[in-house]
Order: sequence, then C-alpha cells, then structure tokens
Amino acid sequence: MKTKLLSASCFGICLTVISVAGQNNASSSLRKAGLTEYRLGHYPQAELFLKQAINAAQEVNNPYEVAITYSDLGDTYQEEMRLQEAEEVYRASVSILLRLPDESRALAIVWRHLAATLTAKRDYREALAALDRASKMVEKAKLVDPQVNAGILNGKGIIYFYQGQFGKAKTYLTRAAQIKLIATEPQDMGSEDILNNLGRVYQSTGEVQKAEQTYKRALELAEMRLGPSKPNLVTPLTNLGTLCIDLKRYKEAEAYFQESLRILEQSGTAADEYRVMEVLHGLGKTYMKENDQVRAESVLRRAADIARRNQNQPILIPEILHILDDYSTVLRDLWNPVDADRLSAEAQRIRAAAAFTVRAKSK
Repeated sequence: MKTKLLSASCFGICLTVISVAGQNNASSSLRKAGLTEYRLGHYPQAELFLKQAINAAQEVNNPYEVAITYSDLGDTYQEEMRLQEAEEVYRASVSILLRLPDESRALAIVWRHLAATLTAKRDYREALAALDRASKMVEKAKLVDPQVNAGILNGKGIIYFYQGQFGKAKTYLTRAAQIKLIATEPQDMGSEDILNNLGRVYQSTGEVQKAEQTYKRALELAEMRLGPSKPNLVTPLTNLGTLCIDLKRYKEAEAYFQESLRILEQSGTAADEYRVMEVLHGLGKTYMKENDQVRAESVLRRAADIARRNQNQPILIPEILHILDDYSTVLRDLWNPVDADRLSAEAQRIRAAAAFTVRAKSK
C-alpha cells in the first residue's frame, strides 16, 4: 500500500504492501477483502475486514499474518489521518516480526511505514531512527528491492526537508529518483511521487526552473501510469499551481488548482478532505494575488471549515494557520473586522496549543 498523507505544500509519504504467497485460509481471505476495500477508498469497511483477519490469524496461531495485517490496518488508519492508532498497530507489527526469523523484508517495510506515521506526527528523531532500522534490515538480508530502497531514501529526504536541511533532502531524494520503480497498483509508490518531493526541494531553494521541470515530469509520469483524472495527479498539479503563484503566473495557477479541485470532487473520497483544503487555500491565494477578494473569501471560507475539523493533525497545523491568517486578511479587506478579529484569535489559540504540545513532547 501507499499512503498519501500530504499534498500540495507538503510531501506524499508512500508505503508498500507486504505480500503473502501460497496462503488460502480464512485470515488471508479476510485480509484480501480488506485490501480490496482499501484500494477502493472504503476505509471503514477495510478496517472491519482487517480486524477480522487479525482475529482469524490469531486463532490459528499465525503470527506472521497477524503482523502484516496489523501493518495493513496501519495504512488504513494513515489514510484517515488516525495517526496515533496507525503508530500503535505498526509497533504491534514490528514487535511480532522481531521475534520471527527470516522476515527482514517485511520488518524493513513496517519500520518504513512507522517512520511515515512518525513524520506526519512531526516526531522526526524517531522517524529517522525507524528508517535507520529499516536500512539495517535491508543490509542484513542483502535485499535488492527497489520499492523498499527508494522508500527509505524518500522518507529520509522528506524528514530533512521538514527540518530545513535542504542539501541532505536533495541528496536523498535525488538518489531515490534514480531508482527505477515498477508500480503495479495505483497505491504503490511511483517515480512521480519522488519527483514531486524533489520538486518541492528545488522550489524551496529558489531553483524554480528545475522545480517546474520536475513537477511537469511527475505529472507526465502520473498521467501515463494512472490516466488523466486520478487523485494521484493532484499533488503535481497543486505543486505547479503553488509554483505559478511564486512566479506571478496567476491564470496558470488558477487552472492548476481548478483541475485539482475537479479531480478531488469527482473522486469523492472522505480521506482526501485535507487535500481539498490545501487546493482551496491555493486557489484562495491566487485570487488574493489578483485582488479578487470576493472569490478569495468564498474558497477560503470552505478551506477554513475543513481546517477546523483537522486541528488534531500536527503535520497540517502550519497550513491551517496560513489559511486562517489569509482568510482574516481577506475579511479585513472586505470591511468585516469583527470576523477577521475572531479568526486571528482562533489562529493564535491554535499556535499556542501547538507550541505547548511541542514543548511538552521535547521534555
């Protein structure tokens, strides 16, 4: 499986499914049903089947299948941004696999899944430690697995980006992008996912021409692999929109964001709500740059409504604060100071809560 935790202004964090060969029992059948529902975006149904699969595997004392189904359940929780629950089941999977011989590949994958969750929770130290453990598993077993190796490099690049270490981020993501990937499922990590991340680094370091070329190549690869209207296309489209704002090419930016919004609204997956929020924010910023405050107010209001429902997601807090600040600015421009002040106070409360959480965690 591959979980797209973040989009637009952030990174996609990608995972890989663990396969089980030659099994045809109740637990594997339930797991297969759960994976089918996952791929359709039916996450509550996937959770139900996967929990039943875990129970069935425990009844027949099959610890390996329990472990990998815990990992699948973690992927499902990640899609729903239920990060604490995802961390718990990934750690349960790791605990089982550590007791099983000859499961280095599975253990490396689950360590990487756990790192993705820890990254989304902004626990970068523990996330890097998990990726280091995954690397050791790969080295120990002398694994030649492009998906796993690229995923570890991609994960480290993402973390270093968030830490502001752009040189390291670029090094790891460039290495990951050089690995030839064969993605067999839409949820699998593809080369386009890594290129999107690399493009973000280029954009952040002012290499805008490289960023645009990289985003466009990512979009081309995604369209070739998945078709023209899949949610996976939203990340390169919104990244291009954000870049076009920086380059003051506002009509192009608007077109990219509108196309992203069309794709997301057609997909109708509830787990994509936070991606809709980011696209609406990008569209609102575009209208602000064009001095069209009326249209900006409309889309930023929608983005703010989604933001309020996602305040429990640490990785989204910076975006949420930008949305509330921009919406407040637009309301002031439209001579609505009362609501503007209310939004400013709301943003300040969120900042204070986020700062308290970080301080408490660091003790």
